[in-house]
Amino acid sequence: MFTPLLTHDQLADPANVSSSPPSSSPIALRKGVRQCTKTPLYPLANFVTIDNFSPSHALFVQRLNEIPIPNSVSEALGKKEWRDAMQEEIRALEKNHTWDIVTKLPRRHVVGCRWIFTVKYMADGSLERYKARLVAKGYTQTYGIDYQETFASVAKLNTVCILLSLASHFDWHLLQFDVKNAFLHGDLHDEIYMYIPQALIKHQQVPLHMYAI
Repeated sequence: MFTPLLTHDQLADPANVSSSPPSSSPIALRKGVRQCTKTPLYPLANFVTIDNFSPSHALFVQRLNEIPIPNSVSEALGKKEWRDAMQEEIRALEKNHTWDIVTKLPRRHVVGCRWIFTVKYMADGSLERYKARLVAKGYTQTYGIDYQETFASVAKLNTVCILLSLASHFDWHLLQFDVKNAFLHGDLHDEIYMYIPQALIKHQQVPLHMYAI
């Protein structure tokens, strides 16, 4: 049964409505900030079983962690394989005329750069090559000021799916190939300036020059 908060007499004479005393209940304290930890909640969170894998697949998975990935440029420079991969990346960028070394200009937004290291494996798990990529820190740019649009000259997944379905339907032969540094073949219409990596230029030139991409 519904019980009204105010009686008929109280509604007729507001003076009969007594104001309730202030609550003496303590104010709830603000909850403390929870500290995030890297400890997994479950013991099996980081466990991967390969019991149901094929022998070739299991061998491939086992070899993925044989070669450690460097966490810094100084660590990568300490090993010849990574130094060669970095030099190969620089040669590819220079061959495609990706940049010109120019004098540092005032009032120009210059973005930083960083190295990304990874290891490429063959299908059987054997080592294919050490791979190093020099990337600009594009997240420091502002849309409408530093650039107007983003575009990557790569094939869409829908296009690949259509080609595979057509090849299956008409019994076509498929040939696969890889284009190295495909992203470098696009045209850039904006003026982009990037700091020269410290490990690739003389220290006395770093404050005076930058890359015009």
